[in-house]
Parts: sequence; structure tokens; C-alpha cells
Amino acid sequence: MRSEIIWGKWYTPLVRVIVHIIFWILVFCMYYFTYKRLGGSYFWVLVVKELFVTTSLFYSVIWLVSKWIEKRKVIPILIFIAFSYIWWLNITYLTCDLLKDFELNKDSGIYKYVNFFIRDGYFGIYQLKKFPHVFPDFLTLVSVPLAPKLIRLLVAEGNKVLLLENKKTELELEKAELELAKANLELDKTNLERDNLKMELEILKSQISPHFLFNTLNSIYRLAEKGEPSTPNTIMKLSNMLRYMLYQTNDDKIFIAKEIQFLNDYLDLIQIRFGNNINLNFNLAKIKEPYRIVPLMLLPFIENAIKHGPERSRKDAWVDVSLTVDAGVLKFVVANGVNKNSTEPPKGGIGLKNVKRRLELRYKDRYKLDESDNLNSYSVVLEIEL
Repeated sequence: MRSEIIWGKWYTPLVRVIVHIIFWILVFCMYYFTYKRLGGSYFWVLVVKELFVTTSLFYSVIWLVSKWIEKRKVIPILIFIAFSYIWWLNITYLTCDLLKDFELNKDSGIYKYVNFFIRDGYFGIYQLKKFPHVFPDFLTLVSVPLAPKLIRLLVAEGNKVLLLENKKTELELEKAELELAKANLELDKTNLERDNLKMELEILKSQISPHFLFNTLNSIYRLAEKGEPSTPNTIMKLSNMLRYMLYQTNDDKIFIAKEIQFLNDYLDLIQIRFGNNINLNFNLAKIKEPYRIVPLMLLPFIENAIKHGPERSRKDAWVDVSLTVDAGVLKFVVANGVNKNSTEPPKGGIGLKNVKRRLELRYKDRYKLDESDNLNSYSVVLEIEL
């Protein structure tokens, strides 16, 4: 597989065998013609010696050096080069020591070659004065045949590193594409959630208008039944309130002064409806700063107080409403008396449940709602960070 990546699919096992055969034939020819110049009948012993040394080192490169190159270990490779030189010196010395017992022509080059290596004994081959003469032979006879193998291993390792880098780049690209796809999915999810929340808020707002209209028309109906002279004025106030609900509450948030005016009109309707039969205390402070609030957020609390207070029983009935803003925090308090001996109003209203849901959607962690249900009273304290 690695050979195909480096050299192509043409480098089959058969081609590899043929290449090796040609390589060793060329190496043999190099040794043959190198030592043939020394003359004599025994030069072939030196040829065999070189083939033995080169073969042993060549296949050591395959098993050892290739692993060191792959692991990028420089010191073991340098030690192997030093060992190769010592290995070649020792085999050459032993071969020359063997040839000295042969009848060599003293005028031949092979005799001089053998004598050069053995005349100073074994340790003489390590003398520095011989190094300039011996080392070039080592480079020529051993390093040249090993060079193609080393080059091939270096190319293979370089190609492997390149492939790994390409693979790493591809994986990083795939990871980036997955992250982008994930981000797009998260964005789509966020957009969907936003659209769902927007739709839910619109539904909740649409529920407020019928609920409020039903309660107010019911009050006007009772006034008309009694022939109250304030009925036309009440209808005008209702008209102004409906205009506010239809045209002013389409914005996401409105100035709180407009919301307070709306509540004042509603409370006036309540006052007209119940007259002086109950104790109604309204304290809605005038806000100077242009604070904004989600429209129709406060009305359901007042409606709930009326429903469970005066509408349930007018005996000892009372309603207190106050609104203040301090340091950007709105505080809205609604309390009412409860005659628990009277008939309890029907359950299932959507007003208070509706507004609690809207508070959670629009103000999340920026509001606090406390409810207190006592023996003869019920109160709500709402605080909102505007």
C-alpha cells in the first residue's frame, strides 16, 4: 500500500524483485571493476567481502533505520552510520588478514591494499593517519549502494508526513464544516424559538382584549340597567381604552405613562360602576422618566382584585392599587378584601394566568411576583426591572 502511494501502482511485487536484481547486479559490477584494477587472482575475495558488508547493512536499513526515520530519531541513525564504518573496517581487516596467507604478487595492487590494512595490526586500522585514505573507500563502496535505499526511506517518510498533514487538514476542514452546520442548526433553532415566542405572545395579547372587553361591557350593561347618567361618559372612556388597545399596544414596549393613563381610565370605570359602596384607593404615581413597559401587563392584576373582591361580595369590600418607579424598578401593588363566606366566583379565568406567562416570556429573570392569600384579604406585589 505504501509503495503504491509513493511510486504508483506500477510498482508491483514482481517489478520490485526485478528492480532489486538489477540493483545488485549494478552493485556487483561496481565492486568487480573497482577491485579488478588491483590485479592478481584473488580480487574476487574483496568483491564478496563488499557484497557481504553492503547486503548486511542494506537490510539493516530496512528493519532498523526505517523505524528510526519514522520516529524521527537522529541519534540512533548517527550511531548506525558510525557502526557501519566500524563494521566495514573490521570485515575488511579480517578479509585482508585472510589474504596475507595467499601467494600474492608483491608488485600487485592487491598486495599493497592488504598490507596497508594489516601492517600495523588490528588497532592500526583506527589510526587517524589512515582515516583520509580509508573513509573515502567506505563512502564509495558502502554509502553509494546504500544511498538509494536511504533516499527511498526519506521520501517515503516525507510522503507519509505530507499525507498525514493533508489528512489532518481534511479532518479540520470537515470539523469546521460540522461546526458551521451545527451553528446553522442552532441559529435555525433560535429563530424558530423566537418565532414561537413571538407567536405565543401575540396569542396571549389577543386573549387580553376579549377578556377585558367582556368585563367592561358587563359593567356598562349594569350601569345602563340602572339608568345612570354617567353611562355616556363611561362609554367614551371605554372607547378611548379600546382605541389604546387596538392602536397603541402593537409596539413591543410603550412608554409607561401611556399604560398608567390606561389604568387610570379603567379605574375610573370601576369607580363609576361601584360608586361609593366600596372603598377604592388608587395611587398611580406620575413617572417623569421615559421608561417603557410591555403593554397590558398590569391590568389583569386589577381585574383579578375586582373579581374576587367587590364582584364576589360588596360587604366590607375594598381595593388598593399603587404604582411607583424607583431607580428603574417598577413596583406595582394590588390588594383587595375577600369575604370568604360569600359564594366563590367561577374559576377558569385566563387573565392572571395569561399575565404570568407573559412575565416569564418577556422579563424572565428581571421580575419578582409575590402573592399573599390571607384570611380576609389577597395581595399581589410585582417588581419589574424596566
